[in-house]
Amino acid sequence: MKTVAGALISFGVVLFFLTSCTTTPPLQLKTGEMRLLRVEMPEVIEEDLPYDVVVTFEAQGEPEIKNACFQWLTETTAVKSPSLYCYASEVQDNAPIGSSCSRWLAEGRYSRSSPIFCAKIVSVDRGIPSRFIVKIQSQNIELHYNKLECYAEYLQNGELKQTNRVGTRIRVEQ
Repeated sequence: MKTVAGALISFGVVLFFLTSCTTTPPLQLKTGEMRLLRVEMPEVIEEDLPYDVVVTFEAQGEPEIKNACFQWLTETTAVKSPSLYCYASEVQDNAPIGSSCSRWLAEGRYSRSSPIFCAKIVSVDRGIPSRFIVKIQSQNIELHYNKLECYAEYLQNGELKQTNRVGTRIRVEQ
C-alpha cells in the first residue's frame, strides 16, 4: 500500500513539474516594444577601422528604430575595492553614505569606459530573428577595453524609448 501511494505521489510531482513549465507564459512584449537579444561584431578590433555591428532583437509590431548607441567598456574598475574606496571617500569628504560615489566610479575619472556614441541604422531585417546593422568607426578605443555594450532608441506611441543593453566581448589590438 505504501509503495502504491509513494508511486502515485512521485508521478503527481513529476506531472506537476512537466506541466508547470509548459503552462507558464513567456515574457510578452507590449505593442510597439522591442528587446535586444544579442550584438555581434568581430572579436578582435583595431583603432580607426569601420566595423559592421549586427544586433538581433525581438519586437511586438514594427517599432521605428532611430539609433543604436554604444559604449566601449572594461569590466573591471580602476579602483581595487570600490565599496571601501567610496566609504573612505565619503567619510573623508563628510559626504552622506550612499552619495554619488558609485556614479562617480562608473562615469568619472576612475571609470574605464568610453563616452556613449550613437549611430544610424544601416538596414533592418524583420525576419525571424529580426536584425539590424549599424556601421561604427573604432575611434578613441583603449587597449584595456574588453566589451562593447549596445542599446537602441526607438519610437513607441510617439515617445522615444530605450531598449535593454546587450554586450559582446572584444579585444583591442594595436
